[in-house]
Amino acid sequence: MYSVYIENQGITDEFAIKAAEHIDILTFNRIKDFNSLTEFQQRIIKRVHNRLTAYERENEDILDSQVQSYSLNGVSMSFDGQKVKNVCGIAIPSELYSLLVSTGLCYTAI
Repeated sequence: MYSVYIENQGITDEFAIKAAEHIDILTFNRIKDFNSLTEFQQRIIKRVHNRLTAYERENEDILDSQVQSYSLNGVSMSFDGQKVKNVCGIAIPSELYSLLVSTGLCYTAI
């Protein structure tokens, strides 16, 4: 699993480990041995991991919130469902999910 690979690299950052666990969920735990993946898959997964870690760190408060929209004194805020996908309970920017899908590891059927 990718999260085990990340932990074995000595990475202890909570957000990096959480992002790796999310990649495991999104890829249906297909990453058994990271080094056995193709160079293309490794490169894409590393990019997605780095960007997902930053995204989750920057948006921690919003991602942990149960609020979908907010309104106060005529000013409202809602979240654009096209820019962020909710896949398997994981909120991920659509662009990152599309990048991860390009590895071929995110399909429900093999």
